[in-house]
Amino acid sequence: MSAQTEEQIDSKYFDQVPEWPNFKVLGDEISGRVPVTRVAGWRELPDLLDKPFFNPPKTQLIFRGHRRYDWPLTPSLGRFDTRKIITQEVAEAQLRLFRRAVRGRISDHTLVDDHELYELWSVGQHHGLFTPLLDWTYSPYVALFFAFEKDDQPGELDNPYRAIYVLNKSHVEVEDRCPDVSILEPRKDDHGRLVNQAGLFTYSSYDNTLENFLINSLQDEVLGDIPEGEEANELAKYICKIYIPNDGRADCLRHLRMMNVHHASLFPDLLGASQYCNVMVAEESIAYRQAEIERTGQPEAKATDSVPETASAKATEGEVQSLREVLAVPEDAAGVEPARLDLIAQELATELAKVQYVDWEKRERVKAAMRNAARVVLRRLGYPTSAREAVLDQLLGAMNSESDSPSG
Repeated sequence: MSAQTEEQIDSKYFDQVPEWPNFKVLGDEISGRVPVTRVAGWRELPDLLDKPFFNPPKTQLIFRGHRRYDWPLTPSLGRFDTRKIITQEVAEAQLRLFRRAVRGRISDHTLVDDHELYELWSVGQHHGLFTPLLDWTYSPYVALFFAFEKDDQPGELDNPYRAIYVLNKSHVEVEDRCPDVSILEPRKDDHGRLVNQAGLFTYSSYDNTLENFLINSLQDEVLGDIPEGEEANELAKYICKIYIPNDGRADCLRHLRMMNVHHASLFPDLLGASQYCNVMVAEESIAYRQAEIERTGQPEAKATDSVPETASAKATEGEVQSLREVLAVPEDAAGVEPARLDLIAQELATELAKVQYVDWEKRERVKAAMRNAARVVLRRLGYPTSAREAVLDQLLGAMNSESDSPSG
């Protein structure tokens, strides 16, 4: 990853990403050659889908959702290569291994035949095999679901935006227009996922990326006579990336559930049923904890998480109260329920204590980790977006002041 993203992406990075309906090619490690735009929030998407951009005549668009803003269009088999490409040697080696490994494990033995190459890759993709395939869907709402399905992971870099890619399927599938990229719609779907997810795959040739193959195919006939200032908007008709603020995840998933887009409908098996239940109980857990605070005035007792020896063993009541006071200061936080502020303060204190090493205020990497942990909590528990960056320094300052106090 570039120096820009090793610690924490500059908050001003997304200022250079234009707002919908304008696009720009940034040409950096995060956005690549794909034209990018951003919207104010996931709630804008339904309105955008009625726009002419998403309804071009005689053209079929397909969609792909990414949980993180910085994930490129790289198939799983290409993630071992620093260039994010797949070589023929690696693909052929993986296929040989998989053909041998599935003997006696599949009922349809024709899948190991050469003419069933794509079907075999598809079966492997379904079962977690690293393949050269990329999953896409005809449904932008399914793509939105996969963009917001999973929460941010503890300890990872901050993730201010999620993303949806849009690809012009009609251009790709016309013979000779883009010969290095293929659209695959497997005949076999034993588990029903492809049907329920309106799913399909792209398969790209070796030694380059999908975006490069596609954009290179457009250079002469499509982009050749386009003025430089209009090139990004024209290119976006064929491939683009839409950045969506990483806010309101729970609300987004609830909205999609009302449209019957959820784990149980998209994964018609026991895994889907299990994930559906996990999401529902997680939402109930947060609601219960907030209700408990409203009833008793205090968060419910919780076990102390294990932390490194050099970190604070646990957050003190004084630290929780200091964080609570900081959270209540911004005007934009005036509408947040007191019980939710109490819950956020408790969660912040707990998460920050996990990475609050001795002399942490002198260690830039530790401070960066603490800021990331705070961002994740603020986002997950619905603290107002407009107030988050303003309180981050004050939150760490509150922890520092409390730890320096005689009783800290």
